[in-house]
Amino acid sequence: MTKKICLFNHKGGVSKTTTSYNLAWKLARNGKKVIMVDADPQCNLTGLVLGDEFDNFYISRPNDNLKAGIAPAFEATPIPLTPIECYQLPENENLYLVAGHIALSEYEVPLSIAHQLSNTIPTLKNLPGAMNSFFELVAAKYNADYLIIDMNPSLSSINQNLFCLSDYFMVPTSPDYFSVMAINSLSGVLPKWEKWAKMARVAFSDSSYPFPITSTKFLGTIVQNFTIRNGEPSEAFQKWIDEVATAVNTSLIPAIGRKPNCRLSGVFEAHF
Repeated sequence: MTKKICLFNHKGGVSKTTTSYNLAWKLARNGKKVIMVDADPQCNLTGLVLGDEFDNFYISRPNDNLKAGIAPAFEATPIPLTPIECYQLPENENLYLVAGHIALSEYEVPLSIAHQLSNTIPTLKNLPGAMNSFFELVAAKYNADYLIIDMNPSLSSINQNLFCLSDYFMVPTSPDYFSVMAINSLSGVLPKWEKWAKMARVAFSDSSYPFPITSTKFLGTIVQNFTIRNGEPSEAFQKWIDEVATAVNTSLIPAIGRKPNCRLSGVFEAHF
């Protein structure tokens, strides 16, 4: 069964894209089939992967991206969801990409309405589960072990949907005060999202694209962007690394009611 892992923090500049890429690359190098999903309309992950091929990819393969993949559900076309052709990285035969699209944000409003008014507007019932169904189709096509989902830094309905359909989540951070603030903020946001997900599993159970029934489990945090001296973070950075860890242990974990499934230092060796 394919495991879906989202990397999420509503604070920007914490290396979500870099972490997504390196985690996916490492898993693929270890023999796992991995699909990276660029769910950020800024498409930084897609740009990182495609490089100079970026422009030509969207011209030559206009239907091989996340927005095009879920369009039949969001644009109410009378055709079922189907898997797209993922981009295979030539340097790593086990690694694939579902390219992002700047216009993915166009689906923000209808998805937000679907989250709130599902019982009164039946035509919207297929939207919350559409991305999950699309991911499952793509994963089955490529026999993927993991989907690594790179999300944008916001508390949008799309991010809420992506978070709640994932099996696991990780929180990339930087060693600074704003990351501590972000952890404390997530401690209030994520329980609300989980509460909504419990409702969604019931409300959308009879839709064409049912909402997944599993709860999202916390894998842990990653701290990046700090200076190393004598093999250790410099004293100024170590202070904030410790502060981030304290916020996770005293605020986030009690709020979500789950201990992380792996330690910070062993994320690449974790057994999912």
